Amino acid sequence: MIQEFEGARRSQKRLAGNIMRKLVVRISFIFLLALAFWAPKPMHGQAAPFKLGDSVEVQYAGQWVTGVVTKDLESGTYVVNHGSQIMYINQGPANIRAHQMTPAEKAAADQSAQAFASRPTGNGVGAQYGAREPATCKSRSAPPNAATARQYMLCDMEGVDGFGNLLLYTDVTVQIAAPRAFIYNQDSGRSQIDVKAPVYDIRGSFKGYQCGKPILGGGAYTATHNCNLYDQPQAAGSCYRDTFGDWHCLMTGSRLASTNQVREQMPPR
Repeated sequence: MIQEFEGARRSQKRLAGNIMRKLVVRISFIFLLALAFWAPKPMHGQAAPFKLGDSVEVQYAGQWVTGVVTKDLESGTYVVNHGSQIMYINQGPANIRAHQMTPAEKAAADQSAQAFASRPTGNGVGAQYGAREPATCKSRSAPPNAATARQYMLCDMEGVDGFGNLLLYTDVTVQIAAPRAFIYNQDSGRSQIDVKAPVYDIRGSFKGYQCGKPILGGGAYTATHNCNLYDQPQAAGSCYRDTFGDWHCLMTGSRLASTNQVREQMPPR
């Protein structure tokens, strides 16, 4: 009787153990299933990282700003351009989200892309700035008239300045006065001027472009909008002959107008 009783107890223990193991397995399965349903889903915009060229909005200086991704995600950070402004934005929906371009933004992006695809190439000075070459004059021997004065002016004033900027001019108009004699107070600052030759006062207008070298690798916009524009509707100067017999023409605008610069312009081509 004692042996039968001990055998029954052992059988009951084995049965209870099996029941407990099955119960633990079921509870574990239910717990894992619940985790699968209740685990937080990726937030909008985070399902896949943004890629190069995507239009986005980013949190910058306390507000949402539109831009274009110019470098893929690296160490949790995107490089985003807003115009020529370069921003480093941490990933996450609180910092960056998708943006649908407006028609105006799309037109500007397309214009930049076309300009970038057709940018000048070669080893010339202009090509280094994504612009046309500075004007040159094969001859300067003809006395100035309205047409030649304009060409002499472009040859004298276009080129790279002492700060490494390329200076170019468009929409140039020139009126030329009758010749007059050299006046020391007005003309002595002209380089190598022939004081015996006549001097021609000129006036007109122009648009001046001051271009830095474009930022490459930062998207089409920064590679093509690398100039400041200065509109000079009232400019004046003179044409003179130097001691080698070459004619030169220079015009300057008002200092007030030169402060009204328009930034981030494409260079003339």
